[in-house]
Amino acid sequence: MEHKHRTFQLELSELRTRVSRMGELVIEQLEQALVCLTEHNIGDARTIIERDINLNRIDIDVEEMCLQFLALHQPVAGDLRFITAAMKITTELERIGDRVVNLCEAVVYGGEHPSVPTDEQVPQIGKLAAAMVRDAMAAFSRGDAALVRPVMEKDKEFDALYSHVFPNLITSLAKDPERIAQDAKLALLSKDLNEISEHATNIAEMVMFMVEGKELQHMDMYERRTRTD
Repeated sequence: MEHKHRTFQLELSELRTRVSRMGELVIEQLEQALVCLTEHNIGDARTIIERDINLNRIDIDVEEMCLQFLALHQPVAGDLRFITAAMKITTELERIGDRVVNLCEAVVYGGEHPSVPTDEQVPQIGKLAAAMVRDAMAAFSRGDAALVRPVMEKDKEFDALYSHVFPNLITSLAKDPERIAQDAKLALLSKDLNEISEHATNIAEMVMFMVEGKELQHMDMYERRTRTD
């Protein structure tokens, strides 16, 4: 029985490693995509798009691994929360990967209006979104609920910036016909970055559930503030 338990714990450690590795790949591709946007690097953007299949494979592998654990070991308490969180987090990472592909496709298919962010706030929210993903995955890898706080702090900062960026771009569409193509693309890019920030927040919330057994979105306002302030 002890040997079986030890083997299971080693398998869970391997699961954590795989999910963490997937997070590293997503962060790397997101940061490279942001560089491609500013430099209009079509070659690197194509490479990132081609690599997205690797994320899909890891997502499938992790899901199969988790389902096998659930069937064979019937885990409870902390182990069950960890496995559940791992499955949901890889799904969030895969969706971030899809958004990264969108960013790269804007570079590859930018045509005569390359989607180079001219509004300095667009690259700013891009870096912020990447930092949120990085912080959320650090919280997962270390199993530390305290590391959720930086994600939530950056989320507030992101929302404040995004609340100005997106409406400003939409307003610009109506005011300057010569910038319609460019601003429309920037509006879509900023929307993708907003989705990435939301996926990062979801990951952070799953870490809170994994470590403490409570879902952040279901806590009352006082308790949520206590955990993240």
